[in-house]
Amino acid sequence: MGERPVLSSEAPRAQSTTPLTQSADSLSAMTPRFNLFFRWFARRFFRHFDLDRRTVERLRDLESRGSVVYVMRYASRLDYFLFNALFRREGLRLSSFANGIRFYYYRPFWEVLRIVLRKRTPGSGEHERAREYARSLARDGQSLFLFLRTARLRRWMGRRGAVQQSKNELDLLEEVVAAVWQPERPVYVVPLALFWRKGPRARRRFLNLSYGASTRPSDLAKVTSFLTTYRGLFVKVGDPIDLASFIAERRAEGPLSVARKVRRVILTYLYREEKVVEGPTLRPRYEVQEILLRSPGVEKAIAARAQQRRGSMEQARVDAMRMVREIAANMNSTFLAILNAVVTAIMRRLFASIEVSGLDKVAGYATHHPLVLVPSHRSYFDFVIVSSLFYENHLVPPHIAARENMGFGPFGFLFRRCGAFFLRRSFDDPLYKEIFRAYVAHLIQEGYTQEFFIEGGRSRTGKTLAPQLGMLSWNVEAFLGSARRDLFFVPIAITYERLVEEGAMLGELAGAKKKDESVVGLMRARKFLQRRFGSVFVNLGEPISLASALGDRRDAHAAASTPQALAERRTFIEGLGNRIAERINWAVVPNATSVAACALLGERRRGVFRSELVGRMQEVVDLLRLQDVRLTPALARDEGDFSESITSLLRSELIRSVRDPRGEILYFEESQRRALDLYRNSVVHFLAAPSFLAWRLLAGPASEGLRQELASWLDLFYYEFFVPRGEVLAAHFDGFVDHFERFGWVERSDGQLRATEKGLPRFRFLAEQTRGVVEVYYATFCAVLAAEGSLTLKDLRKAASEQFERAELLGEVDRREAANPVTFANGVDLLVRRGVLQQAEGAGGGEVAYVRGKAFDDLPALRERLAAALSAR
Repeated sequence: MGERPVLSSEAPRAQSTTPLTQSADSLSAMTPRFNLFFRWFARRFFRHFDLDRRTVERLRDLESRGSVVYVMRYASRLDYFLFNALFRREGLRLSSFANGIRFYYYRPFWEVLRIVLRKRTPGSGEHERAREYARSLARDGQSLFLFLRTARLRRWMGRRGAVQQSKNELDLLEEVVAAVWQPERPVYVVPLALFWRKGPRARRRFLNLSYGASTRPSDLAKVTSFLTTYRGLFVKVGDPIDLASFIAERRAEGPLSVARKVRRVILTYLYREEKVVEGPTLRPRYEVQEILLRSPGVEKAIAARAQQRRGSMEQARVDAMRMVREIAANMNSTFLAILNAVVTAIMRRLFASIEVSGLDKVAGYATHHPLVLVPSHRSYFDFVIVSSLFYENHLVPPHIAARENMGFGPFGFLFRRCGAFFLRRSFDDPLYKEIFRAYVAHLIQEGYTQEFFIEGGRSRTGKTLAPQLGMLSWNVEAFLGSARRDLFFVPIAITYERLVEEGAMLGELAGAKKKDESVVGLMRARKFLQRRFGSVFVNLGEPISLASALGDRRDAHAAASTPQALAERRTFIEGLGNRIAERINWAVVPNATSVAACALLGERRRGVFRSELVGRMQEVVDLLRLQDVRLTPALARDEGDFSESITSLLRSELIRSVRDPRGEILYFEESQRRALDLYRNSVVHFLAAPSFLAWRLLAGPASEGLRQELASWLDLFYYEFFVPRGEVLAAHFDGFVDHFERFGWVERSDGQLRATEKGLPRFRFLAEQTRGVVEVYYATFCAVLAAEGSLTLKDLRKAASEQFERAELLGEVDRREAANPVTFANGVDLLVRRGVLQQAEGAGGGEVAYVRGKAFDDLPALRERLAAALSAR
């Protein structure tokens, strides 16, 4: 539960707090009034923080029923002071006792003086007094705090002192349990986890003062950390334990055993919450290096390298150490805090807002198992935004797999300390490959959150690219070789209203060479800080459980050694990669830019009247809602006349306006066609199924085989749109047909569906959404049919591009915005998967060459099928 910084520290809203009762402990009870200094302190440092409404209401409900026992891991006056201020402000019942601390000097001066004058001298009866308070307050329905660790376990205490301390603190829980053994009033135990800073915890204490070690942090450490990081305050309030119900299930075990189990439940909760915020303890880099070099696979690779190069083992080991330093991240909380402040300022300047959905659900998964974040990749800001969101929401930022080109200049140093680990483009070196695999296995074994882009690089087309399975394979193999019970892959879709790199990406699609990353290039990018790029929406989709996906085949895949077993594992990994790509697509949140791009490019003219554009945008939104697609809040609010959306597009100069006696005409310059296609492609997968239905209905009456025809189209273009055929056919096919009938676009006659006069323009509009891809594939098939001998992918792309230009002259194709190297390559990949093309024998070393495959004779029929669709109007 994250708390929003919204309140000031003033008088309480509801005065349910009262002065000390006779049963309260004057030395440790919370106070309804602070003295001047602590009143100022609370107003100065706690005013930005508050408990959320739902938590306050839940605690009030518990108070109305009986006693509330708050349990924290460590005793801390600062933490207790904070909760005193919060409870007072919210009108919650104040704690009447806390073990292990003195709190009376937070009270007004005269109360402090009175307490001091009659204060008992702590002695051997102190523990018995604490037990008495715990028992009596629980029975009387009061609130109290129990700290599971009340003294620092210094070395001089020794093992005997540590054991005695643990026993004393367990005794208090036993007293609470005993008070409920024959219950008169309910007692609820509420665990609290409080964090004063963000980021992972390292073994070096200097940079992690607020975390301390496995014992209670010192007051000096708490205050020092607080004064520098108090704005990062974060509280997690756990689900209450109803002690009466807990005891009823375990009464035969006795009070001591039940108290121990309650303590274990609390510690488990606290451990999980701390794990989510802090992550596993960061090991020093030299320790990680030693762990990797001791792994059996790396040791064998080092020996093989020494033998192959006829060198010494020492030299091979030095090479391995250099590779570890080249790969490994070196995450540091201090660098994370500094860089987050810089990044936050930049993003506030560039983007109007960054909205997020699904983060709370993913945080729940993170309490039990490691996560692997798999975002879409459209911008260099993708990994920055994800890491910043995790950091700001008190989730440990991920270790990010980054290409070596991102390690340029001093920024490589910074990225590494923010969690980036680097990989080469080529894994030809066996030793490097083995070390990298061992590093991924280390991340999983330790339980770190990871992040990688399954598309490999940024998508220049706006569509999700075919999965690159390297990182996914290594994660699956590492999980199979570990003792982890589960690993969750989290698909993340990041949708931009405008891309910062839009100009460069369009240039690359048109044939310009990609510029290498450099410090000079980054400095030139300062001009972008003078512009605004709208909003960003980040949607974390439903995580995929690797254990569930493996099922009862986990052991078989882990032991795979035969060619057949390894092939089965590769097939599983490929299917898993496709599922992740599907969920990334289905997590996309359409915005005004993408919907307007669909509406504009769905026409064969560049301009439309405003009323026409509004109508087309509404048709797109209706189809999205039919599939239960989430829309950005701004788009949902603007539904109806889309006035704000259109104004935003005009302001960004994606479209222009001109007056006409018949009404306002909205149009786009021809130079903006590729940009609009880029934004349409971010959501076109939602329109793929209705678009292919439209293709078929434009060709003539459709019989009962329409469902199967749709399935064949979705299969043919699966790697273009990643539409899950089974889900669409099961859940959405009938919905699409009913939608067409309800609007009068189709009619049934003699068991067939026919497009009506009213429906024809709508189906032409829908068919245009995928027309560009069909045209590119048609040109690619024609080029392959005409090719002789073996050709490289570059040759095939060039031949397909030339064929597209000739077909354009003949009027067979006209959607030039879709003619780009990525889509041409996808067409070739389709033919390879279908066996129409195959890799030439002996090819290797250079670029792969292709020759005709066993299924080449199927190609003419595929081409004619696309030609027939393109001729349908």
